[in-house]
Amino acid sequence: MISLETLQPTSFLDQQSELSDHDHFVRPSYFQNAGKDDMISSQEVVKQIRVELRHLDDEIRDHRYLHLLRKSKVDFPSLRAFPAHQYHIISSDLRSVAMMIHRFNEPTVHSYFMKVFQGEAEALTNLLPLAQKLGMSGEELKHYPITPEGFAYATYMGWLSMYGSAAEIVAGFLANFPTWGYNCGQMSQSLRKHYGFAPEETIFLEAFANLPSFESVALPIIQKGLDEGVEPWQIQRAAYLFQGYEKMFWDSMAKLGSM
Repeated sequence: MISLETLQPTSFLDQQSELSDHDHFVRPSYFQNAGKDDMISSQEVVKQIRVELRHLDDEIRDHRYLHLLRKSKVDFPSLRAFPAHQYHIISSDLRSVAMMIHRFNEPTVHSYFMKVFQGEAEALTNLLPLAQKLGMSGEELKHYPITPEGFAYATYMGWLSMYGSAAEIVAGFLANFPTWGYNCGQMSQSLRKHYGFAPEETIFLEAFANLPSFESVALPIIQKGLDEGVEPWQIQRAAYLFQGYEKMFWDSMAKLGSM
């Protein structure tokens, strides 16, 4: 009989996952160090995460989809994949964050997730002008055939909302939001410059592109998790997977945009 104690963290990624024809993930070094009891601060964990994910972050920020947009090589019908996937992702994320609010009662954590929920709700509203510019109705957003790769991020967020610690979730956000925001800003510029979008039609993208830093809030939450027994590798793994699923989203957009 297999017990939970015998399961090693490396089992989650025994095989490297190839996400596109050209790129693949390299197993981060923290998997080799999993299970060690060395005391480490939240600042050190976040620093390690940024070092480990630097190459992946660069790949996302220099993604082929952004290059296609800059060259006007994604036609209007193919652009619809973006708001359609985001509609389903945000709708799912709202439920996930609501679960986080329900699970975590500590005031600082609870307040932070309340702000995330409010931001997600605003994002869903802000998405509509972008979709309408592309001729999409609410029903078309609802029934658009999304891809597994495009929706994987939301699936993992839903899993974390049930089983993850606040430290894992917040560290994942801290790693992911700047990269997501950067790509949103780049996409917004391309849509206005090459596709005739007005500023009010890219408000969804601009809001994410201009998210303020929340590191001063995140670090104490991560530290509290460490102090209460959350393992550093668990926190690092959450950030790694968030970014991996982020790349899968952009890979999906590029695939749909170049068909």
